[in-house]
Amino acid sequence: MTTPDPGDDATPEAGTEPEPEDEGYLSLVRHLYWSQEAGARPQAGTRQVREQMLEFVAKMRTDERAATPLGEPHLAAPTPLRRKVKYAMFRGGRFATRRYDRLLGDAMDLSVALSERVLELEHQVEELQQQVGDLRHGGGDPQ
Repeated sequence: MTTPDPGDDATPEAGTEPEPEDEGYLSLVRHLYWSQEAGARPQAGTRQVREQMLEFVAKMRTDERAATPLGEPHLAAPTPLRRKVKYAMFRGGRFATRRYDRLLGDAMDLSVALSERVLELEHQVEELQQQVGDLRHGGGDPQ
């Protein structure tokens, strides 16, 4: 059995702690971590958000009536037997989750109504900004 050489770089000496890392390096690592935005979604206008909400409402309404929701990733399995077992277990507890599909659909219906109101308000703001711009540049009567 060999004993490690005290001068060997591979063995740490007792009582020594690793040097603290450079503050600039740590700052860069933090910045890179937070700039990744793994779950970030692209910016969308009010109309796109409204369309996405309408699609979600349609999906929830469809899932509410289905015994097993379409495209449910948790029900996939590598073998047919496991898939059948998962579907059977899902259908056994479906009565409890069906209610939430309906509630999510209802909540999204309200959100769609709000987005439609926001679209109307955006249009009114554009008209008012145009009228103010016309008045500032001597456009005359706003009517």
